[in-house]
Amino acid sequence: MSTPLLSVENLSVSFPSPEGFNTVVKRFDLHLNRGDVVGIVGESGSGKSVSCMSLVRLIEQAQLSAEGIQLYDENGLPTDLLNCETSNLRTIRGKRIAYIFQEPMTALHPLYTCGHQLIEAIRIHQNMDNRSARQKAIQLFTEMELPNPENMVDRYPHELSGGQRQRVMIAMALCNDPDLLIADEPTTALDSILQKALIERMVKSCAERDAGLILISHDIHLVRSFTSQLLVMYKGEVVERGSTREVVDHPQNLYTRSLLMCQPSYQNKRSVLPTLAELTEVSDDGFSEKLFQPSYFTFPPINQDEPVLSLSGLHRSFEKDGKTIHAVSDVSLELYRGETLGLVGESGCGKSTLSKLIIGLLQPDSGSIRFRKPTRNRKEFARNVQMIFQDPYSSLNPVLSVNDIIGEVLDVHGLASSKSDRVQRIEKLLNEVGLSPTDRHKYPHEFSGGQRQRISIARALAAEPDILICDESVSALDISVQAQILNLFNQLKISRKLTYIFITHDIHVVSYISDRIMVMRRGVVEEMGPVEAIVERPRSEYTRSLIG
Repeated sequence: MSTPLLSVENLSVSFPSPEGFNTVVKRFDLHLNRGDVVGIVGESGSGKSVSCMSLVRLIEQAQLSAEGIQLYDENGLPTDLLNCETSNLRTIRGKRIAYIFQEPMTALHPLYTCGHQLIEAIRIHQNMDNRSARQKAIQLFTEMELPNPENMVDRYPHELSGGQRQRVMIAMALCNDPDLLIADEPTTALDSILQKALIERMVKSCAERDAGLILISHDIHLVRSFTSQLLVMYKGEVVERGSTREVVDHPQNLYTRSLLMCQPSYQNKRSVLPTLAELTEVSDDGFSEKLFQPSYFTFPPINQDEPVLSLSGLHRSFEKDGKTIHAVSDVSLELYRGETLGLVGESGCGKSTLSKLIIGLLQPDSGSIRFRKPTRNRKEFARNVQMIFQDPYSSLNPVLSVNDIIGEVLDVHGLASSKSDRVQRIEKLLNEVGLSPTDRHKYPHEFSGGQRQRISIARALAAEPDILICDESVSALDISVQAQILNLFNQLKISRKLTYIFITHDIHVVSYISDRIMVMRRGVVEEMGPVEAIVERPRSEYTRSLIG
C-alpha cells in the first residue's frame, strides 16, 4: 500500500481587493502518495501556481482556508502546513518541499554566483562544510548536463542561457533530497531534447527518494509523458481529474477537449488554430460547445527574386575561462519577404547569438549581413527590425506601466499623431495580443508570465517592423493563447507582409508556423530546407532526434 505524502482538502485562496476579498482558487483537492507524479495543467491565470505556492504559504498577502493541508513524514505522522509555526515552515521549505519557479532569472540572485546560491541552500539544511557543499554542487551541475560544471559554479546568472539558468534551479531544488518537488513550468526555456531528459531525471530522482512530484505546465502533451495523474484547472477550479491516459485520450470535460484541439502541429499547418473562446461558451452552468468552422490561411507566394536579408559566412566567438567558444560558425542564408524561417536547436546551439548579430546587438567577427532596405541610422534600423526576447520579465521595465512601455515605441518613432491616437493604437495592440485595453494602466509585475510575453509582442509590433525576430516568443504561453498568437503572426504575415525569424525549441510550433526550417548545432547549420523535407525526410541524425 502506498504511503501518503500530501493531502489537501477544500483549499480556497483569496486576495484583498477594494471590495473585500477576491477568491482566485476554489475547492482545490489534491492527494499525493510517495513516488507519485501528478500534473496540473490549465491556462495562465487558472490558479495552478497560486494553489501550489499556497501549500507552503509563499504568498504572504493571500488569505487561505482549507479543511486541511497535511504533509506526512516517513512514519505517517502529519504536519499541518496551514497552521504550523513560521519557524517550522522555513525548515520545511527547501528541505522537505522544494519549489522550481517558472522564471529562473528572477528566482536567482543576480549578485551571487550560481554555485554560491546552491552551496548556501545545501549548508542551510545539511551539516556540511563549504568544500563538501561545493563538490555536491558540481556533482548536481554534472547531473543537469551543464557544460564545464567546475567552472559553472563560479558564473553569475546573467552569464548563462535561459535553459542553463533553469537547470541551475532544478539542481538547487534537488540538492537537499526533498520529500516533495513542485516544478512550476520547469522546462519552458529548454529545447525538446533537454525537456525530456531533465523531466525524466526529475521523475527518476523523485522515484529514488520515494518522493512526490507535482508538475505544473500549460502543455498537456509534455505532461502526459511523465505523469500518472492529471488535474485540469480553469479559473481557480479543478474541472477534470483522473489518470493521465484517461484525461488525455478520453477527456470528459469540454474545456479539456478544447485545450487539446488548440495544439499546433505539422498536420494542421496553414489552418487557423481554434482558441478556447471559439470552441466553448462559458456560463454559470459550466461549459457548452460552440460550432467551430475550420478555415485556412491563404499566404501570397514568397518573392524569391531578391532577399530582404542575406547572411554570408557569419562567425562570432567568445572567450570564456581561457577557451574560445564558437557560438556561430560560417552561417549563410537568404531570407525572403513574407517568409517565416524557423530556427531550432538545443540550448546553447547559437540561435539567440545569431539573432543578436542580425539585430545589431552583437557584431560579427567575420562575414557580412545585408538588408534589402537601406537604413540611415540605428533608429531607422530599429523600426524595421524588431525582436521579441525569450524572457519577458527581464525585457520589460518594471517601473513603467504598459501604457508607457508600448507608448514609448510610438513616441520614439513618431507614429502617433496625437494623445488620443496614441491611446487608440495602444489599446488596439493590446486587443490584438489578447489583453484588455484597461491593462494599459497596469505594471509588469501585475501580469502572469504568459501575459507579460504578450506585452512584449505588442511592444515589438508597435514599431510596424518589416522583419520580426521571435526568440521563444510563445514558449511561456498556454496552449489556447499560443494558438491565438500564432494565428496573429500568420494574419500579420499576410496583412503587413511581415518576414519572420522564428526561434523555438518546440518542433510542433516550428513545423506549423514556418516555411523553411534551419537546424543549428554547436554554432553551425546542421541542415536547412522546406518544412516538409525537414519533418518528413531529415538527413541528420540530430534532426531526427529533435523531431522524435
